[in-house]
Amino acid sequence: MTKQADDAVTASLVTLGALTAAAAIVVAFVLGVARWQSPASVDDGVRSISDGHYSSAVRTLLAAVAQAPADARAHYYLGLAYAHLGVHTGAISQFQEAVRLAPREPKFHAGLGRAYREVGDRPAARGELEEAVRLDPDEPRYQIGLAGILLDDGQGAAAIVRLRRAARLRPRAAEVHLLLATVLDRAGDRSATVQEYDETRRLAGEGPLGEIAHQALRAAGSRERSVQ
Repeated sequence: MTKQADDAVTASLVTLGALTAAAAIVVAFVLGVARWQSPASVDDGVRSISDGHYSSAVRTLLAAVAQAPADARAHYYLGLAYAHLGVHTGAISQFQEAVRLAPREPKFHAGLGRAYREVGDRPAARGELEEAVRLDPDEPRYQIGLAGILLDDGQGAAAIVRLRRAARLRPRAAEVHLLLATVLDRAGDRSATVQEYDETRRLAGEGPLGEIAHQALRAAGSRERSVQ
């Protein structure tokens, strides 16, 4: 092979190597962008929230919202992360956007209602939680959330109706029966209070909730004897 031919082969190899390296960089960049654009980034934020890493969740979900501003789910979970951090204005803003984008999703209304309650806006909170209940009347969490607002407004009887509904929807949830018993106790319904505390003890056994119910029953009995 002549020197000229050898130089041509060498130049071709150098050019091919450069093109291969450039292609590898482009592929890596595209794959990186694809991963960043993927809805999995919202799932990463959700996992961070579940793990209690709220600041990390905010960073991840801010990127998700920037990439897909019409993704109601991204806004909702960003609002949830803000709520855990006590950033109420940010939480309300993100929940509002989630509701605007997906008005038929009850959990978005419930999240916004809880955020309004945190800042003391009870009328707005009640409206959002009532909408969540209207959209999904079989979700006990929404019934309980609305009961909390009703109690804030001094409407104990209406709150009891909601808590009874929640207890029927989740009959084996000791915490729901305990909450109902507590509200019934405040309302002075001794018979129903005892019934719900007993049900809590039956479901919870010797666990913490069972012990709370046991102590509450003793306290209620002491109050009744003192009145007599």
